[in-house]
Amino acid sequence: MWLDRWVRKQKEIRKSLINTYLHRIWGQRLFADVLWKINRRSIAGGLSLGLFVAFTPSIPFQMIIAAFGAIYFKVNLPIALAACWVTNPLTAVPIYTAAWKFGRYIVENIMPVKEALEVYQIEGKTTMIIRQGIYLWTGCLFFSVTSALSGNLLVRIFWSLGRKIKRMRHSNIPESKNKNKG
Repeated sequence: MWLDRWVRKQKEIRKSLINTYLHRIWGQRLFADVLWKINRRSIAGGLSLGLFVAFTPSIPFQMIIAAFGAIYFKVNLPIALAACWVTNPLTAVPIYTAAWKFGRYIVENIMPVKEALEVYQIEGKTTMIIRQGIYLWTGCLFFSVTSALSGNLLVRIFWSLGRKIKRMRHSNIPESKNKNKG
């Protein structure tokens, strides 16, 4: 089954990390069972963390941020690292462009935000760069929070559905065996 292969692969990864540079930096915390667990909380948390980090404009540091976050929040490390790859060299430009446009829309069309920025209205190139950054970060934070919450919710829903299906299969097995015998 795919889950068994995935568990074996995680064990291999853990073994390969022994005596590496990462092991020397983080020590035994890198091998904490909670970072490698496969349960609803750990998987949902790892996906949420990875997606949140993926949509922030921090592309060269995303894996480092996700690793530190996984250790701090005690969520699944491989899932958090894998989710960071939503933004990669192929998807970064369209995602960040959409985030910038959405952030610009929010900043320029929602009155309290627009009025707050008009208080500090200063002309010049520096202000233009700061404003562009505000557009990007506003859109990215919206995308980050939305994707993190959605990912967490979807994992929990699919996990519950999987458990219900498993329970239904187990409850139907004895009945089908009894029918074949009679």
